[in-house]
Amino acid sequence: MLKTMLSTPASVFRLVCVAVVILSLLAVLPWPYGYYQLLRVIVFFAAVYCAMYVRSTGGDGKSLVWSLFAAALIFNPFLPIHLPREIWAIFNIAAAGLFGFAAYRTNGK
Repeated sequence: MLKTMLSTPASVFRLVCVAVVILSLLAVLPWPYGYYQLLRVIVFFAAVYCAMYVRSTGGDGKSLVWSLFAAALIFNPFLPIHLPREIWAIFNIAAAGLFGFAAYRTNGK
């Protein structure tokens, strides 16, 4: 079953997007600080991967590519941005929306 789920690059892309959506929505709950550090790493690399995938598929997804790169910049674990928890909750919900939209938008490519 897992082999069929990951049989095409598009299905891997959607799986990455859905995983980020779930992890970002869970980040609204109170977790140990290590969860948020791990989330930064996951969202950063997922955003870079997804932006490169959308860019490679062509089409009119330039704004989506730039939005994913902006998410990578915000969630950057190497030069972290320190903000209050309430602001991060907004960014986490926005990231969930962005990755959900990306999974929906590239659904047939």
